[in-house]
Amino acid sequence: MKNFRTHLSIIVLAIIAFQLVSFKSFAQNDSIKLPFYKYLYVQPNFGITEYFGDLNPDDLFNKKVSYGGGAILGYQISRIFGLRGQYTIGKLTSKSDVFQKELSGSVWDLTGQLTVNINEIFNKNPNRKLNLYAFGGFGYLNLNTTVDNYDGTPFMTGKNDGYSWPIGGGLSFRLSKALDLNLEYGQRVTSRDREMDFIESGQYYDQFSYASAGLTIKFLPKDKDKDGIRDKDDRCPENPGKIVLAGCPDKDNDGIADIDDSCPDVFGKGEFKGCPDTDGDGIPDKDDVCPTVAGKPELKGCPDKDGDGIPDKDDRCPDEAGKKEFKGCPDKDGDGIPDIDDVMPALFGLAIYKGAPDSDGDGVPENLDKCPDVAGVAENNGCPAVIKGSVLEKIVYFDTDESVVLAKNIISLNEIAAYMNENPTATISVAGHADFLESVNYNLRLSERRADYVIDYLKKKGMKSANVEKSFFGKSKPVADNKTAAGRALNRRVEIKITK
Repeated sequence: MKNFRTHLSIIVLAIIAFQLVSFKSFAQNDSIKLPFYKYLYVQPNFGITEYFGDLNPDDLFNKKVSYGGGAILGYQISRIFGLRGQYTIGKLTSKSDVFQKELSGSVWDLTGQLTVNINEIFNKNPNRKLNLYAFGGFGYLNLNTTVDNYDGTPFMTGKNDGYSWPIGGGLSFRLSKALDLNLEYGQRVTSRDREMDFIESGQYYDQFSYASAGLTIKFLPKDKDKDGIRDKDDRCPENPGKIVLAGCPDKDNDGIADIDDSCPDVFGKGEFKGCPDTDGDGIPDKDDVCPTVAGKPELKGCPDKDGDGIPDKDDRCPDEAGKKEFKGCPDKDGDGIPDIDDVMPALFGLAIYKGAPDSDGDGVPENLDKCPDVAGVAENNGCPAVIKGSVLEKIVYFDTDESVVLAKNIISLNEIAAYMNENPTATISVAGHADFLESVNYNLRLSERRADYVIDYLKKKGMKSANVEKSFFGKSKPVADNKTAAGRALNRRVEIKITK
């Protein structure tokens, strides 16, 4: 019929217009490539039924409409195509002034249909709020109609059944992921001209339309984290994630799922399981002891500028190759004291003097000895004691807990003995001292033994003087810091003074 062609034209134009608007709206956005999962759905609906036939051949809309209802059971097999079965029941009414007749009756049909989501053909967007679709199919129709003349006399009553061909379109509004509101218009074309009104003009088959509103309830696969990936395909079903990562999140957006990312909070590289390598030395920051400076794998990512195998961060001398036992510092003179701590790094020395030698054996290191080739006394900066008036002074030293003079100090004792032999009337005082390592009483006795050793040595060398003044003080009169080895060495002494 004419109105069928008109309705079909309106549906086609509506599809084209809606698609143009939809394309303009979504063309600027990237398609969301979420996977599609087939699902079942049901839709109860309610609407308006209209008869179109010989008693209403030309009107776009029937002068009299009735109400109907129905239900749909469908199965969406892809983003674009779906299958559904629809049951519709309703009333039909119409009046025709041309024929002076009035139609009333009821109809129901059961049809199978193919649905096509128009928008998805041109632009995939599973999150769109509006979707335009078309449908068509084939089914069974059952009619019970009565036609009466305007004067009240019956024209014809009867029951008919046959085939119907539904075609139409609709608009779905997404209310939630599992619920849509559908507005739909469909035309049902019967297989005969006199199916409904018992009048056969030979031009058009009888038909009716059904405009409805319905709620579509979708039975979707379980998706606990609502990320669009069903649980059985989701590696991280409890946490929303990305499709490219099989449903797992990627907090740092480095393309590596947090579940596989050793550094999930920091953007990293795939070869390092998602960890960064800030200094680009091929060692991920989490394993790099020096993550901001490029280094060597064997040093856990730390640099070694001098190439001595000791990382710069632990190297006391990072710019000069050294030894591990000296924390990366060299020892050029080989005295066991690193150059950085050696007061005379070019000469082999003693640890007690911080690497300085004591060539004359007077107990004064050469860096402090103003007379390095002649034995002297500390009080005179390593030079021989100066006779001030009638006084000659010497100091001799001892090893720890020993009462025998150090071999290097024998020269000093010999000088004293020679002087006393030449000056037998001179008076000599000998005072013994100790460091603080033992008790007061022990050190007092030790200092006395040291004084006795000096007196005995001088007597053996021929000293005849009877004017000997002996004293001993233990640890009570230190001349240096007892907390250091060098200081204690200076405190283990005997002071000798000669007075005429």
